[in-house]
Amino acid sequence: MDDAAAIHTLTARKVPAKTLNVPTTVSPQLQRSISNLASAPRLAMERMPRTTDEWRAFVAVADAQAASLAPILAAMFPHTMNVMQIAGVKVREITPASLDPAKSGKVLINLHGGGYLLNGGDASTGEAVLGAHYSGMKVISVDYRMAPDHPYPAAVNDALAVWRAVTADRDPASVGVFGTSAGGGLTLALTLKLKSLGLPLPGALALGTPWVDLTGASDSYAVNAEVDGIFSSFDSIGRSMAALYAGSAGVTDPLVSPIFGDFAGFPPTILTTGTRDILLSDTVRAYRSMRASGVEARLEVHEAMSHAEYIYAYDSPESAVAFGDVAAFFDKHLAG
Repeated sequence: MDDAAAIHTLTARKVPAKTLNVPTTVSPQLQRSISNLASAPRLAMERMPRTTDEWRAFVAVADAQAASLAPILAAMFPHTMNVMQIAGVKVREITPASLDPAKSGKVLINLHGGGYLLNGGDASTGEAVLGAHYSGMKVISVDYRMAPDHPYPAAVNDALAVWRAVTADRDPASVGVFGTSAGGGLTLALTLKLKSLGLPLPGALALGTPWVDLTGASDSYAVNAEVDGIFSSFDSIGRSMAALYAGSAGVTDPLVSPIFGDFAGFPPTILTTGTRDILLSDTVRAYRSMRASGVEARLEVHEAMSHAEYIYAYDSPESAVAFGDVAAFFDKHLAG
């Protein structure tokens, strides 16, 4: 091998096994969440569903567990919920007790997370309830169709249908869209779709640890594997979910993996992640791509947070800060 070839040889870095203690640099509430996650069981490949029926059973169990948090959230963050159809898509309109009459001209659309398989039905509103409470605005939580029965483009089509209906009689600039994980990716996919159709874009976006690269190439998929207490490994479940969702379109389609899309002309966007987040790199890459495209973008990184932990550690001051930052961002950028 000559010197020039040696210079370009790529060497992988070997990292020894180590124990991650609960950090003292975060609130007691977040410390408790981190500790609880450390004792939670990990999903292993041999336990992953293989057939459509096995996936349906897996989803049903996970969704029931997520839905069981609804009474707790209702007690902590009072609200009313109206289940209805918009453009043939089931949605839940969340009206918080903290509703601010001065913001009556604004509304938020939430696209929930869950890898495009999980958190459907009654499990779909956790982030929407928190977003409504901290923003003082009504939130329309979209219960979009998901894999395995409805792979891409069903979710994008449902989000688009709701967007068209909501903005038919109001200024699109007064509507914000937010979502976490797959919901963050879907928020970007919706905006890319609107841009391709020449339709008005939202007034602002909020992306929580968005899943923007379903190929699994981002650095933190490896760096934060088994460090993240919620989305512990891309290879254990993420890769399977990505394939189920993408279907025949493939994971490099920009409406499946928005990092491969063009963000030029996008509305102001706030992005949220944490130092233990397996999608830290997805979030950073989306932020850097937006900045390179001239988009007004703001990146918020939280100490020791795993993937979407600001939703699950809902009683922590860090969660209040994360949602408060998003609320202030929408206040600043939405018309009305």
